[in-house]
Amino acid sequence: MSNTEAPKKNSTNLKRAIWVALVIFAIVLTGLWTFEPEIVETEQVVEPSGDVTTQVRIPLRTNTANQDTTNSSDTVATTENTEELKVDETGKTENVAVAPLHKKVTEDTVVRPTFITDLSHLLVNAYHPKGSHPAATGESKLLLDAKVINVHYGIEMTGLSWSGDDLAVGRRSVMQYALRPTMINALYALYKERFIETINTDIDEATRYFDGAERTLSSEERATFYKLTAKQLRATAGVIKSCAKINSAMADVAVWLQAERDVLTANQKFQSALHDYQVSKDMNATPSVTDAAEAKMKAQGEAYEKAIRDREAYKASLAKMIRKYKWTKDQDDETNLYIASWVFRRSKDLSNPKEVMMTIQDRLLDLASTMDAQASL
Repeated sequence: MSNTEAPKKNSTNLKRAIWVALVIFAIVLTGLWTFEPEIVETEQVVEPSGDVTTQVRIPLRTNTANQDTTNSSDTVATTENTEELKVDETGKTENVAVAPLHKKVTEDTVVRPTFITDLSHLLVNAYHPKGSHPAATGESKLLLDAKVINVHYGIEMTGLSWSGDDLAVGRRSVMQYALRPTMINALYALYKERFIETINTDIDEATRYFDGAERTLSSEERATFYKLTAKQLRATAGVIKSCAKINSAMADVAVWLQAERDVLTANQKFQSALHDYQVSKDMNATPSVTDAAEAKMKAQGEAYEKAIRDREAYKASLAKMIRKYKWTKDQDDETNLYIASWVFRRSKDLSNPKEVMMTIQDRLLDLASTMDAQASL
């Protein structure tokens, strides 16, 4: 090879190398221009203000059209996550997550803050310190039970939002919305601190008449209110736990409730037979007609008495079963049975009744502990 051919070949190789480098550089620039970082969904922890014992993890959703239309838009915190493209000194790129933006949740659109305010008023107004009420002559009383609360909100629906004109449908829709483990925990975390603050204000401002003179409550009387409330909360939690833990509980409740209906039916038949007998006597019917009417009346009367005995036997058996659980002896059997019947009715509309009831039980016990803590302040 001659000396002139070597430089030409080296020059050609250099040009090719430069051309290849330019092509690679153009490809890199094109990639950077069209690069779109992937938005990664995360889960955001809802952290309501106040001292709560539950954190609710709510996953972000990309398709709002698929969300449950019964969910409240104000209950779920919204979070936006983005990423930035970072280029270091060597020219390498990496995705850097930017801190999420939080929208603080302050209230729910179905269970409104007015529900919390009304429940606090209901509790405080039902409290009567010793000597301030005919029912509280010997000791302080909290004249409020599960039945009173259930009837109050079942009719008034104070602080509960629904659409339509049918109260029964509205009540059922609210129950279906609220009675889910995640929603129970979310609502409790959202409203617990507000509920305690409202109760503190109401009990501090409450007045009662003692020997004809009106005054505010002493610190000891206020402490007794918190203790009585905690006691009732634990008793209610105990009944709910018994219904969730005993496998035959709901079947036993169903038998008792059927026995209640059987008593009503037997009474109607007895009243009808009694009426027929009285009419036959008043109309001076033939002895055979009167005797037949009397025999039917006696038979229906015996059936009515048997129905009552059966009902009471079922009630006693169910009450005894419930009393085996902690705290349930702190309230009367009628209240315990009413709570059990409430659990039975609600469970029929739930796919996971035991999980729901145990979640309610946990929150009631936590609230009871909070009430005890308020009593010691």
